[in-house]
Amino acid sequence: MNYFLKSLMLVAWGMFMANSCKPKEDPLPAPTTEGLNTFGCRINGKVWIANGIRNDQGPAAKAIEVEFKRLSASTFYLMIHTNASTKDRVQLSLPKGVIGTNRLKNLYDDPFAVYYDNQFRLFTSMESNPGKVVISRLDTINHIVSGTFEFDGQFIVNKEIVRVTEGRFDIDMDNL
Repeated sequence: MNYFLKSLMLVAWGMFMANSCKPKEDPLPAPTTEGLNTFGCRINGKVWIANGIRNDQGPAAKAIEVEFKRLSASTFYLMIHTNASTKDRVQLSLPKGVIGTNRLKNLYDDPFAVYYDNQFRLFTSMESNPGKVVISRLDTINHIVSGTFEFDGQFIVNKEIVRVTEGRFDIDMDNL
């Protein structure tokens, strides 16, 4: 009997340890290219999702807004502006975007990114530590744009840095 209880305790302990070692699910949206209208990233390590309309922006505000215009056979203008219920926002702007890697700077006529915190402080991408937006799919027939992004944003007043990592988006531009 004593042997049975010890064995049972050992098995229960093993199951507990195995269960506690399981990796936690990634709460970020999956990195898809199907036009699922997802946008998420980590901001200073914390998961951030463009998840909804903010009451202070009126009835026309959306979680994800996109502007797109073909400039040439190989370049395009793309602006993605997002909102979260936490009242902070992320914006990606590619004035002369390309499929593949777009290096972010802090000039408004070059690719740039902005994180607006819930106090409306602007953290802009930095030329000294350029981030990137990688366009993995641009389907101009089905109007789908997908990709990944990362950047460090700096608040110009006190030089505070915000790290935006593991960013991903998958947008159907016709159905937002």
